[in-house]
Amino acid sequence: MKSLYNDKTKQYLLKFATNAYLGEEDFLVTACNELAYKTITLWPCWSHFALDIFGPQSCGKSHLAHIWINHIQRTLQKPIEIPILPASAINMKNVNKFINKYQYLVVENIDTNIHEEALFHLYNAYNTPEHFILFNSLIPLSKILFKLPDLQSRLNTVPTAEILLPDDEMLTALIAKLFNDRQIMISQEILDYILKNAERSFNYISRLIEEIDDISWIYGRTVTIPIVREAMKNLSKNQQLDLFT
Repeated sequence: MKSLYNDKTKQYLLKFATNAYLGEEDFLVTACNELAYKTITLWPCWSHFALDIFGPQSCGKSHLAHIWINHIQRTLQKPIEIPILPASAINMKNVNKFINKYQYLVVENIDTNIHEEALFHLYNAYNTPEHFILFNSLIPLSKILFKLPDLQSRLNTVPTAEILLPDDEMLTALIAKLFNDRQIMISQEILDYILKNAERSFNYISRLIEEIDDISWIYGRTVTIPIVREAMKNLSKNQQLDLFT
């Protein structure tokens, strides 16, 4: 099949937004994420006011944050605002606003690109029986090398729950869910082809389904194995280009 699809074409690609289903019933529980899911749903019977869910990119950490928020809301007489904040957005100018306004908080993507003093202040302020924080990160907080010793010592005490690399059961369910989110029906043949040939990571599968959807939209065709093959080729080419940028 001669490709009609390239990076320039993608700039003009206009589609309806994908429906990302983030309810508890939409979360796919297998051996690789069962511990993280069970730990989230144990709230409010946590052993600590904070919890860190860590694992690879696109593994479902944000989905678990929404599940946690929904669990909290069900315990309240009326809904309250519970924000999901990127860690990099917290600084000394706004940290007191978060502390004073929110009883519950999700802080995502903890790494060294944060304002350490602000996070230290946030942690200390939330260390009460009435406050809870859900962190997420790519690696455990104890393995992130912070410059501020007091912050490091505090975060080293935060309990963690890991999401492992996807197993076959998870990959199968994830592929089906991501296509379903985009209202795309696929055959068992296509599912088997992706499972056999795709890189086995959450992030790759997520990017692959998006690429397949884009190409299918450009061609105006249903998803076929040649379209899947072209999407894989495009991702491979982009990975090679990334090595030189």
